[in-house]
Amino acid sequence: MLVRWAVGACLLLGTTVCMGPSFAQSVSMEPQESPEIPSSAPSSQPSRAPAPPPVVLPVAVSTPLQYPDGETGEHEVILALTIAKDGTVTEATAVKGEPPFSTVAVQAAKAWVFRPAMRGDQTIASKIQFLVKFVPPAEELTPEIVAESTEPKPAPHEATKPKEPETYEVIVRGQREPIRHELGRAEIHDMPGAFGDPYRAIEALPGVVPIMSGLPYFYVRGAPPGNVGYFFDGVPVPYLYHFAAGPGVLHPAFVDHVDLYPGAYPVRYGRFAGAIVAGEMAPPGYRFRGEASIRLIDSGAMLEAPFASGRGSVMAGGRFSYTGLVLSLIVPEVTLNYWDYQARSRYEINSRDSVEVLVFGSGDYLSNKETSYTTTTVPSSNGANPTYVSERTTRENTLVDVGFHRLDLRLDHRIPRGNWRNAVMLGLDRTGFDNGNVSVTNRLVGARSEFQQHFEHGPELRAGADVLFESLSQKVNTGSSSSSSNSPPSGGSVVPSDGTPQPDTVTTNSSSNNQLDYGFDRARKDVTAGAWADFVIDATRRVQVTPGLRVDLYNSGNRVAVGVDPRISVSYQLGKRTSLVHGLGLVHQAPSFVVPIPGLKPSLAGGLQTAVQHSVGVSFPMPLDFSASATVFQNAFFNMTDYISIAQLQETAGNNSNLTETRTIGHAFGAELMVRRSLARDLGGFLSYTLSRSVRSAGHLQGPATTDRTHVVNLAASYNLGRNWRLGGRWLFYSGIPARVAYLQAARSPPRTPPFWRLDFKLQKRWYITPPHVWWGFVFEVLNTTLNKEVMNGSCNAYRCEFEGIGPVTIPSIGAEGAF
Repeated sequence: MLVRWAVGACLLLGTTVCMGPSFAQSVSMEPQESPEIPSSAPSSQPSRAPAPPPVVLPVAVSTPLQYPDGETGEHEVILALTIAKDGTVTEATAVKGEPPFSTVAVQAAKAWVFRPAMRGDQTIASKIQFLVKFVPPAEELTPEIVAESTEPKPAPHEATKPKEPETYEVIVRGQREPIRHELGRAEIHDMPGAFGDPYRAIEALPGVVPIMSGLPYFYVRGAPPGNVGYFFDGVPVPYLYHFAAGPGVLHPAFVDHVDLYPGAYPVRYGRFAGAIVAGEMAPPGYRFRGEASIRLIDSGAMLEAPFASGRGSVMAGGRFSYTGLVLSLIVPEVTLNYWDYQARSRYEINSRDSVEVLVFGSGDYLSNKETSYTTTTVPSSNGANPTYVSERTTRENTLVDVGFHRLDLRLDHRIPRGNWRNAVMLGLDRTGFDNGNVSVTNRLVGARSEFQQHFEHGPELRAGADVLFESLSQKVNTGSSSSSSNSPPSGGSVVPSDGTPQPDTVTTNSSSNNQLDYGFDRARKDVTAGAWADFVIDATRRVQVTPGLRVDLYNSGNRVAVGVDPRISVSYQLGKRTSLVHGLGLVHQAPSFVVPIPGLKPSLAGGLQTAVQHSVGVSFPMPLDFSASATVFQNAFFNMTDYISIAQLQETAGNNSNLTETRTIGHAFGAELMVRRSLARDLGGFLSYTLSRSVRSAGHLQGPATTDRTHVVNLAASYNLGRNWRLGGRWLFYSGIPARVAYLQAARSPPRTPPFWRLDFKLQKRWYITPPHVWWGFVFEVLNTTLNKEVMNGSCNAYRCEFEGIGPVTIPSIGAEGAF
């Protein structure tokens, strides 16, 4: 992509105004005392004061920016920037331009660095107008930007008439990432059925298959939820959604955009044999502002305030649910609530260094009340009929009590054409189920370092290293007994840390089928360390190659394993706005649970999970400002702890399956299509379609995965009705999952449960008090307005099939929101 920025030079002295034909740049200078007139000067001859030294305008040094994803066409935004003496931008407002381009430019400008304005040899604060011209991807694609500019000529010390502005051009060189899908804040807010939550919105992206409608747990290109990695601004988190069908655990104001890497993801991320969901934190606004929302089930707020004359910003937010008050009217014996909090403070030490503290956490609680009656017989004194006395006892059973906390302290050091970040992270994960029968706690301490450098006439280097220390206390009462085995299970590549052979412990279930013991019933210390690096190489003008390598060392108890993960992606620029991206990667992951559960972490028994991820995708423009992408993919899984995918096969086999291990081999392949026009437009929408097949095998069990769905379709539209009314809807459809059959041969191609579809609805209205920042409004949104039930279980024999429906899972939401 080529993004051109033009800046015009014009000086304001006294009341003189200088304007250029396209836009004006003004510099306001600190007041300067007038020199005294010498007493020896003749009184009849006025003495002219010495001319003030010339003023040199600010020069852009580091100006990262992204062309908004999903947008098309050229757009201009004029920003009013206040630049401090140290070259940092303390205030940025849009003078001209329309969202989302004006919003992107304002947010990005807060992180820009300039060479400050100069009067003589003194640096001075300044105010300028800065033109940003967005040009859609052409010869070079976006994301990360390195700015180069020409030193401006000194401005004249006075101006008596309008002058043509001096124009400076910034050439932007971009890099082409592996295939990814990005959702911006505007699209997330307007997407029906997402409730404005960034992480819930990924359900609508290609390659994403939900376990069940309304639940934010997904299979991505055949990888189970436990193999999908979640990150927020580089910090790993155990889960991103409140329990059951709740919203995301982060206030939307803290999230700038969300990236889904369905496969062959960058080496910056690792240790997951599936996809990566990465949320990036919104930059500080460096102004006093806030947001608030009140809904039927929860309320949330965010507040930001600058300090240190705009060099720092502190921001805090959170949400608290009162779901229990609503449920108590419907189901009095059930209690459900959740909460989350976020806070961050950032301070610009100087033009090159900044320090930031990020704190966030979440908690969920679900319980029910059981009432029991105890009858006591009291014999009568005269031998007549005894008296029966009943006593009622109510007990609250804790079904789910989960939560996590994160504290991340990072120091950023900006270097020419690059950045170096060092960070330390503290964390706590905890989970309790079934009145304490399952109680796990994980205390984490981690550190990471990330370096990025774009060489002037060479490739871009991105490298980093991290280490994570974990102290786990896991108590799982399953009622199982354990016995020892003299040989490790097949598929393992584990080397004991002391070099001596160690037998693995196995647990015998009620069906006499042996399964690996993942060390849930004991405390242990885990250490994971890794290093990674990749190069972004412009092989030719139209071909960009990004080879990378990641190496991770896993240590859990007395077991050690090593994962070596090479990756490569190649981008071909086929036309002005058409590109082809090819990605291939080998990834490893420690054993995982079916779904992400805070604090619950298996040991290395059985070795690492492995996946080979391969995809080829093409993106191209369409008429009417639509853009499209089409991708074919193929993933191979080895030694996977994906028990849910073979649950249907195991039920078919019954107790005669002779299953000796839960590790599986899998294969997923298919095609994805995405056609979109930004939902922030007056009329916007998207179509995403996934055609896929996911199969599993374990021993003699072979067949489609339990959650395999052949077709998944999302069709959405959002329309501006005028006067800030917006109406939207989304139609979701997916085909059925495999049904249970009577014998294993039929399980290789079983009948399917009926397909499912739902319709989501959203209506919103805003009233602007002081555009664009001060407003209030209301939102009415419903997930599954048609109250459709979903079939999640089916059993078939030679004569008929029986299906069991669940639901309807329908979530209404009505509330008020506002911002200033």
